[in-house]
Amino acid sequence: MAAESYEETIATLTRLLQEKAELGGIAAVKIKQLTAELQANGSKPFNPEERIRSGFVHFKTEKFEKNPDLYGELAKGQSPKFMVFACSDSRVCPSHILDFQPGEAFVVRNIANMVPPYDKVYFCKT
Repeated sequence: MAAESYEETIATLTRLLQEKAELGGIAAVKIKQLTAELQANGSKPFNPEERIRSGFVHFKTEKFEKNPDLYGELAKGQSPKFMVFACSDSRVCPSHILDFQPGEAFVVRNIANMVPPYDKVYFCKT
């Protein structure tokens, strides 16, 4: 059903209501609910500043203020147990995937998670 187009979905609904007229009232209620939901979603333009602001407020109230001991210790210093090299791809967050808590891992993100080989003789010069 998810792969059906809008037109196919409407045609299927029309056939169903022709075959089972008693579902007309239920369909009308659901269509009104769906219409209201689509109108509500379509009327709010995306505001990136508000998204960042609300994300910070969520972090502050749901994590920072609920874990004062953890963040108090982190304010004194860090001693991560892991170092993770990861791609800078925004779809993949190492902390989420590996379930790291703040201060638990040092994460280095770059394109293609490349780590150049170490050589005592040759080093990068600027």
